[in-house]
Order: sequence, then structure tokens, then C-alpha cells
Amino acid sequence: MQVAASLAAAGVVGLVAHAAFAQPRDDGWPPRGKIEVSRETLGPDGFTKQWKNAMGYDIFSYFWPTTHAEPKGVLYLMHGHNVNIVFEFLRGRGVGVDRVYEGSWIQALNKIGYSCCGIDVQSMGRSAGFGGLRSYFESFEDVIADDFAFIEKMADLGGDKFSKGLPLFPFAVSMGGARATMMILRNESVFKAALLYAPMLSLERISKQGLNRFLRPLIAIFNLVGPTWRLAGEAKSKFPNLQEEFDNDFFSDHSGATRVRLASEYLKVTEHIMVNLKRITLPFAAFHSEGDTMVDPEGSRRLVAEASSEIKVHEDCPGSWHVLIHEPGNEKTLEKTIAFLNRVNPP
Repeated sequence: MQVAASLAAAGVVGLVAHAAFAQPRDDGWPPRGKIEVSRETLGPDGFTKQWKNAMGYDIFSYFWPTTHAEPKGVLYLMHGHNVNIVFEFLRGRGVGVDRVYEGSWIQALNKIGYSCCGIDVQSMGRSAGFGGLRSYFESFEDVIADDFAFIEKMADLGGDKFSKGLPLFPFAVSMGGARATMMILRNESVFKAALLYAPMLSLERISKQGLNRFLRPLIAIFNLVGPTWRLAGEAKSKFPNLQEEFDNDFFSDHSGATRVRLASEYLKVTEHIMVNLKRITLPFAAFHSEGDTMVDPEGSRRLVAEASSEIKVHEDCPGSWHVLIHEPGNEKTLEKTIAFLNRVNPP
């Protein structure tokens, strides 16, 4: 065991040395002239808007209004790590092809009266960020600030179908689940209820796997000397076709490793969430698969066990992995989603 640990430590040192001198160059993200969204992706009524956040970054936002004269509410789409709103929530058609509105969850939710909108997190998707770097932010607090700022601007940017008087629901996937939960802990009165899909609430199990268990004790040092380094490993999908679509999506970051600062912020945020679950009183539904190797399913179980909410639902997704909206069986998850919305926001 001691020999193995020494070899692993030597490997970590070598990895750090490599990281210091062999990090890929960033030429400015997002690339100018390539951020237009196709009409097939937006559908007949969808549109986009850009706005500057408090840090001066251009944040890209998307709107899909319902055609109902009186919307039932607004779903605030919150994407996960290294992806974007389009890839996370629109329907895939194969490798290297733009995702589309037709046949997507967004279309189905529009049809029952919900408007949908969201932003690409700073430095991800079509949004700009610190130093033109891709998939990098200085603090998770900066991301939460953008979320709250967008909600304040939502009606002005989106129009009547996104008015402030409508019930608002975070509709959050993976890292988006951590964003939503932090917002709920900050001011849950903003929302009517929450829908969480494989939410990133705990990373304890993941941080102890493979090389991550040797990197974690050193992350504070790495965070000081190389916050933009890409060191933390990322899991691969159990569905090869979905992995291939991700690997070929232009606006998703498929470098295969998370930057040190983001890994550090994710650990800090999830640790904060896990010791504050009891403070949550908002109704919610958490969908998670026991086969998730990206984030810990235990986080969702503990959320349901410890939150003070009167309405709290845990839905297992057998046979699934992490990308629940696109994996086989997602139709049943959508049905359960609509049933939960009808429960907390009756027609």
C-alpha cells in the first residue's frame, strides 16, 4: 500500500509538472461569428438575447415562450458542467448535428402552458467569461449572481410570457442543480417549486475515486498556483451514442478534465449544500439514477431525507446514468415531471 501511494504521489507530481507546461492555449471564448442559433433549434417562437453581467461579460440567454394566452409558469433552465442550454435541453439528432426544438422536452412543456428560458453559464456555451477562457469562473458566487440577475431581467428580455407575476421553477440538471439549490438556500421565496435532474449536491464518492483521491488534499495549493489548470478527471457516459454527440458538440467543452478552480468551487459549494439541507422548505422533485458516476446519487437521497419541505419527491431512474433528459426511458421521466408540476401548480 505504501509503495502504491508513493507511486501515485509521484504520478501526481508528474501530472502537475505536465499541467504547468502543457496546458492547451485558449484563444478567446466564445468565438466571434459563430454564436448564432438556428431556427430549427429555436423552433417557431424561440429567440435569444445577450446582456452584460455585473462583471461586464456578455451572457447569452434563450427564450421559448408558450403559445398559451395565459402561461401556467416559467421554467428556468439550468444546465450542467461544460455544456450549454441547447445541448442540455433540446432534442439530439445524431453526431455533429444541431439539436432541435421539435420533439424536445421544451416543446412538450411549452404545449402544456409553460414558458422556458435559461442562460449559458459565463465561459460556457455562447457566454463569455474571465480572460476569454473556456469553462472557467473565479467563483461559484459569480454564477449565482448571474442567475439572480437574469431572473430580474427576465420579463424585460423575454416579454409578457416571462412576467414576474408568473410562478417560477428552477429546472436544473447536474451542476445546474447546485446552482438552483444555492439559490433556494439564499432566497427560496423566488420560486414556487424545484425540479432537479441528477443534481450535483454531493461529490464525496466521486472525489475519492481514481487519481482524484490524491488530488483532493492538494487542491488548495493547486488553486493558488494554477487555478486554470485542467486536472480533475471526468466520467464518461454509459451510452456511447450520447458520449459521441457530446464529444462532437461545438459549444460543449469535451477536454476531458475540469479546471482546478472549478473543481475547488464545486467541492466547496456541495459541502455547503449538504450541511444546510434542513433549511430547505420549498417543494421539489429530485430525479436520480443509482448508476450515476458523475455526481453522487446519495446527495439526492439525503436531500429528500433531510429537507423540511412538505412536498418532496425522489424519483429513481433505473437503467439510466446521468443525462436523464436524453437517455432511454426519458419519456417516463417527462411524464413524472408533468405530474409533479400539476401537483404543485394545479391547472
